[in-house]
Amino acid sequence: MIYEQAATVPTGGLEALNMLKKANIQSGQKVLINGAGGTIGPFAVQLAKYFGAEVTGVDSTKKLDMLLSIGADHVNDYTQEDFTKSGETYDFILDLVRNSSFSGSIKSLNQNGCY
Repeated sequence: MIYEQAATVPTGGLEALNMLKKANIQSGQKVLINGAGGTIGPFAVQLAKYFGAEVTGVDSTKKLDMLLSIGADHVNDYTQEDFTKSGETYDFILDLVRNSSFSGSIKSLNQNGCY
């Protein structure tokens, strides 16, 4: 990786931190990160775990082991299962890819959840 490419890496971490702080993530909350294996997602998984959240990472099959290795409690393969139809609910959904229906995502939130 050249310096010009490496210089952009912290941007993903700052974006993840900003979004999680705005959502006021607290210990014990359930967080789902859709697109957890992309540029921002791995930072979000690790930061949400740092804040004490129970984290579900959603991405493709090839990224699931990586998500578990960086701290995700649960993983969901979007090519096999739509998280919006699982019946699980979350305190915060960070949707980085928007490949699931908005209405389904909203229904997957707890009563006072944040999207």
